Amino acid sequence: MINPYESITLMEYRKYFKYFCIFTSTTVLLYVILTKYYTNTLPLLLSYTKEYLNSNNISITNESKIEKIPPIKEFQSSLSDYHPRLPIHIFTQNLSLIGNTSKLILLGNGFFGDQTWEGSFRPNKTSTEKMTSLYCPFLSNRCDITSDYKRFRQADAVIYHMRDGVDINRGKALRLPHQRFVFALWESPAHTANLQAYKEFFNWTMSYRHQSHVVTSYYSGNAYVHTSSNYYRLMLHENATRKLNLTTKIRDHRPSDEILQKKKLGTAAALISNCGGSSRRLQFVKELQRHIDVKVYGRCGEACPGNMNCREFISQNYYFILSFENSICTDYTTEKFFAALEYPIVPVVFGRSNYSSFIPPSGYIDTRQFSTMISLAKYLNETRSNKEKYLSYFSWKKDYVWGLGAFFTPFCDLCLRLHLDSKINIIDDIHKWWFDNTCESPILPS
Repeated sequence: MINPYESITLMEYRKYFKYFCIFTSTTVLLYVILTKYYTNTLPLLLSYTKEYLNSNNISITNESKIEKIPPIKEFQSSLSDYHPRLPIHIFTQNLSLIGNTSKLILLGNGFFGDQTWEGSFRPNKTSTEKMTSLYCPFLSNRCDITSDYKRFRQADAVIYHMRDGVDINRGKALRLPHQRFVFALWESPAHTANLQAYKEFFNWTMSYRHQSHVVTSYYSGNAYVHTSSNYYRLMLHENATRKLNLTTKIRDHRPSDEILQKKKLGTAAALISNCGGSSRRLQFVKELQRHIDVKVYGRCGEACPGNMNCREFISQNYYFILSFENSICTDYTTEKFFAALEYPIVPVVFGRSNYSSFIPPSGYIDTRQFSTMISLAKYLNETRSNKEKYLSYFSWKKDYVWGLGAFFTPFCDLCLRLHLDSKINIIDDIHKWWFDNTCESPILPS
């Protein structure tokens, strides 16, 4: 037997629903008028109705038809599915949302006096050449980067490197409402000048700090990419279709016995060229040397063989490299850590970073997990003597490749954000954001 309710069509449902709404609204309206509470109740009723419809993306047209409105697609910062788990936009954004327009990025000043930013943005380079050299060839026609100050008013973003001089008055005089002024810095707050003159000057931040609008982690200079990631697959496609001749490198995820047998100079070594620094890392090394053999190379120690890369030399002859930062500041992690990952050596870290956001915890040794120098030295000796335990620190590298990145690759992220993020943003106090509670005095193991 057929259920009579099943014969009701969609149009009939809408008709009955409309009658129900009219009846209910009329009843409520009569009630509030007769009870004289309509002055307060009616606006509240309308407010609740509007809130419900908006929260469910529902629209009622003039023809009394109920329509579902598709949600607005807005830029959202998110983490990569693979290490490094950072909000890198070329890893996490939907590239199909980019329109056909092109954005212009102006270099507002130099990079340590270099107007070409280490040759990355020479005037004779095309936008395709620039974006390809940054490892985002898919953005070739979507952004251009220039140091031509005559194009200031054409620029969508103006980048100011904070270790170089910034003409604040000129910037304010030429500024247009739609432009993004971007604070760019790779140094820690411990080596940054006062920023109080820049209140309400910047719109976005571009630094190694994970909370920046554009994350410029030192990772980019020694980038490693998971072979299952969307970015890697995209670059394979770009390499094939554009004939880019890109090459990647695979790093050994299980160093051979031959490699291990060559490590005869000692247990650990450090490469340090800045003998100062607020982290007191040289004092850390001296204390550790009382319990285990540690060699220092660089300006603060012995010279490496002249015909060899120093990190390569250390990785061939030692089991551990001390990747100690010169400042203990939030997220400040430099090439001392990232460059070491390319070699068959285990990094021992000392900094104020969540290193597990860069690689799995099984890939490094964090000194902050040890309360005493003796316990740290003991662990290093035990790990060196246990072959399988030592080799386990390299297993995470199995599905990664190196070679798809450059130091200024984060400009790709800036390009993407210019296309996808139209929200108005003004940083009230960049000095406070950069300095407050970001660095700490080092606490060495006892």
